[in-house]
Amino acid sequence: MTLQNKPTIFYISDALCGWCFAMGPQIEKLHSAYADRFNFEVLSGGMILGDRVGPIGNMASFIKQAMPRLNEISGVTMGDAYLKDVLDKGTYVANSEPPAIALAILKEQQPDQQVKYAKAVQDLHFKEGKDLNEVETYIPLAQEAGLTADEFKAKFSDDQYRLKAQQEFAQVQAWGIQGYPSMVAQNGDKLYLVTRGFAKFEDLTPALEQVLAQ
Repeated sequence: MTLQNKPTIFYISDALCGWCFAMGPQIEKLHSAYADRFNFEVLSGGMILGDRVGPIGNMASFIKQAMPRLNEISGVTMGDAYLKDVLDKGTYVANSEPPAIALAILKEQQPDQQVKYAKAVQDLHFKEGKDLNEVETYIPLAQEAGLTADEFKAKFSDDQYRLKAQQEFAQVQAWGIQGYPSMVAQNGDKLYLVTRGFAKFEDLTPALEQVLAQ
């Protein structure tokens, strides 16, 4: 089966979504198991945009309350740096657009590594407490993807990548996806909702096998 006529899995995530961070290891397992049978594309959902952009202090208590359940269900824990530097300080400005721009650049650079880079961006934030609004945050990933720091910085401020991110937000909205993480599979001209919300690898595989059987 050639790359062109393989069905596609669209993993709809948001860099600031805790449950998407929790699902990262599950998507990596899925990618490892199915990369030969599906194309994988990561779309940024645009969870926090427009008038929702603001200090994370507004949401910090809600996030902290959700963390024990997230850890219990997924086995994933957020890093001390995220707790101290992001949640406790409360001044971090939550905005989904900058990481979506960064991911658009990384995806263009290495299209077959979209799952890896989507997880890596979230790890920078949720494990290391990095500011996803700052271009410098992404330089190690950019260099890993084959870009120099200057090349990445130029792209990060180029409106064409902001437009790419906005087009992804619009695509997700057009599909009626309102919660993250979600996953849509496309086989031919048909779309299938694989999951809405966190799901484990073993719960996702039956749905993917069904898509392949269509």
